[in-house]
Amino acid sequence: MTRRIYSLTIISLIILIAGFALYALARRSQILEQTFSATINHDCAPWDGSAFTVSIPMEGEGIAISIYQSPEIEHPTTFLFAEDTLSTGNALLILPLGSPQQLTGKVSFQKVAQDKPVKGQFDLVTSAGEHFKGKFSAEWKNEIVLCG
Repeated sequence: MTRRIYSLTIISLIILIAGFALYALARRSQILEQTFSATINHDCAPWDGSAFTVSIPMEGEGIAISIYQSPEIEHPTTFLFAEDTLSTGNALLILPLGSPQQLTGKVSFQKVAQDKPVKGQFDLVTSAGEHFKGKFSAEWKNEIVLCG
């Protein structure tokens, strides 16, 4: 009889641990899939070419993602941000105090069209290892930008 109780206890513990693990995994997935409200603006690249910037406000800080090309992207596209190149754009962590911090990682857009909401996702890291990951939905602001 004690062997049977011992076996049932072990099986119950395994089921309980598996349940907690599945709950934690499901909860983590929900957190990672948070969609942030953002804005998108026309902008200018450093060489005065066409560009656009997505601003994602977060608690006490924000992320600014600038892409140095025309805001007309018809297919899903991913941009990579490395420490040594600014040819495609840049990603910055905007802090309430102090200078912005450069971010590395990637940003993906489903489609970018002027005057239509822009959806995408980001996976970015500071040089100190702070990780920012999520999705965004950006509405266009009506600011006029003249480049050149």
